[in-house]
Amino acid sequence: MGYLYDTEYAARNLIDLAMGEERQIDKLWSRLEQVDARLKAYRWDFHTSDMHEDFSDHYVMAAFHRMAETNQEANAVRSEIDSLHASIEAKQQAVQSICGALLQVAKQGISLVHGSKLAAPVGRAIGDSHLRDVIWAGRNQAIHYEDGVFNDSVTSIFSHLEESFGTDFSLGAHPNLSRAAQIVKLLGWTEYNQYESDMRSLGL
Repeated sequence: MGYLYDTEYAARNLIDLAMGEERQIDKLWSRLEQVDARLKAYRWDFHTSDMHEDFSDHYVMAAFHRMAETNQEANAVRSEIDSLHASIEAKQQAVQSICGALLQVAKQGISLVHGSKLAAPVGRAIGDSHLRDVIWAGRNQAIHYEDGVFNDSVTSIFSHLEESFGTDFSLGAHPNLSRAAQIVKLLGWTEYNQYESDMRSLGL
């Protein structure tokens, strides 16, 4: 049967879980944009309320009432915005953890089947690096990101990735943050078929 067969259930579920969380994050961002637009409208309404001295006392009192209502509604919207930001951050961290687990499954397969990284096939090119080394470095970064201390192999791979694919892979620009989700997306592991193909290319 082999390692790939034995871990298929886990890998499939990790990918499905990560992608499900990503869809939820997209919905939260969309909601955040809508709520933020409402807050801007409330701010505009509040600051453009006419309070001219020539207006009657009744008009001025009505304007004050509208401003008070607008401010109250704006405060409620600000509270929702804070809640949405917190939810997005929590889900982003969850996705990083899930993707880190997927990289661990892949890395563990290389270790178990081949005994060491250097004994395994390198796999397809990923920019100036190769699949095997990106998996290995991505998994190690995902484990040690809180310490922010990585060996030369990890920093070298991420430097190459940054040069080829941008600052999402910059360890300096993202201190103490896991890049596991960025690695998984870069590899195209948003569906099991691509993951399976890559694992087979590494002899798993």
